[in-house]
Amino acid sequence: MDIEIDGGVGEGGGQIVRTAVGMSCALGRSVSVSNIRKGRKKPGLMAQHLTGIKLAAEMCDAEVSGLEIGSTEIEFSPRNNIGGSFEMDIGTAGSVSLVLQVCLIPAAMAKGRTELLIRGGTDVPWSPPISYLDLVIAPMLQMMGVGIEISVAQRGFYPAGGGEVRVAVSPSGGLAGLDLLSRGNLVGIDGLASCRNLPDHVATRAIDSALKGLPGLARPKISTDCGKGPSTGMSLVLAARFEKTILGSSGLGEKGLPAERVGEIASGGLREEIDSGATLDEHATDQMIPFMFLADGSSRFMTAELTMHARTNLEVAGRFMARKVGVSEEKGISLVSIA
Repeated sequence: MDIEIDGGVGEGGGQIVRTAVGMSCALGRSVSVSNIRKGRKKPGLMAQHLTGIKLAAEMCDAEVSGLEIGSTEIEFSPRNNIGGSFEMDIGTAGSVSLVLQVCLIPAAMAKGRTELLIRGGTDVPWSPPISYLDLVIAPMLQMMGVGIEISVAQRGFYPAGGGEVRVAVSPSGGLAGLDLLSRGNLVGIDGLASCRNLPDHVATRAIDSALKGLPGLARPKISTDCGKGPSTGMSLVLAARFEKTILGSSGLGEKGLPAERVGEIASGGLREEIDSGATLDEHATDQMIPFMFLADGSSRFMTAELTMHARTNLEVAGRFMARKVGVSEEKGISLVSIA
């Protein structure tokens, strides 16, 4: 194997194998990952991890060993990343967003356009809702030179799932770095409240509650997406658009949690990110690091807290590419540079 990675380092979760496989596929370098999800109660691969790896393997015609539920070690050897159309069903309410965390990395570096159809959970615990990727990650990737379109044909909430997402990625032939030492003026706040098999007023109540938590800011434009579906649930995603960057936050409904509380969680999280002075929110920091390593130019950003997830991603991406990484802490903000 070209690169060997211990999946038990840092936060010890699935993020390590997702980043490792994505970088491997994007760069055409074989990788072995051991001790997968060592830091979790149930170590080894789960359904959404399998789906992401299988889909990435199809995208770059890779040879893979160790692909089974509970496996704690894989070997991944990519051949060719040329783009194309691919389809995958997680088979559970496993997160579509986490599968895309693997696959968007090689898609951004492919020789041609990539089209993905993924079925599973779009709004589930322990992962960003698909609308967060649409409102925050996709525009940030567009700033780096990647054309990306996300279309949600159906929502999939935990535990039933049944969501369906189409993603089209058009690479530009090279990624540009992001210089995010300042975010510029606040342009506006966008959002989407989604629900299935619930009264429309559930989404409206979440929105009204979120608006109360964002006083003094540009009047948010929050849309609704309600209707029938194979699963029941609701979510709210908010995105603050600045001249140079986007900060996001979300709230996810669950049994016994009032819609008003979902709105409070989403607006409270966004308010914290805005007040911190950060130029990338916590989740965008995790997800954008691999692309910054792959970019032709250097990148700089500020985040309120450089989480263990982010630090681990810096370490894993650094195993594939020798970039100079700088991290400094000042007044509650982490300044990160990748040169």
